[in-house]
Amino acid sequence: MTNWYKVFKGRWRCPKCGSQEIIINEHSFTGTGLSRLLDWQTYEYVAVTCARCGYTEFYSKQVLGGEKNAIQILDFLFGS
Repeated sequence: MTNWYKVFKGRWRCPKCGSQEIIINEHSFTGTGLSRLLDWQTYEYVAVTCARCGYTEFYSKQVLGGEKNAIQILDFLFGS
């Protein structure tokens, strides 16, 4: 299991207030049609919330993959 706090800590900066203090949550959502009817959680996200102002960004676990892939993607996005 990936430690998402470790992945994002020091790499993520709030675009609203500039803080690097974060809160990490994981969320699952249903899709439409049959998956909604059967309550299958088909979409999984990591939510990074600024601990100072509350601004939140969602990142798809499917895109981030494991910790190694996530670090590479975040380094590309944030230029670390």
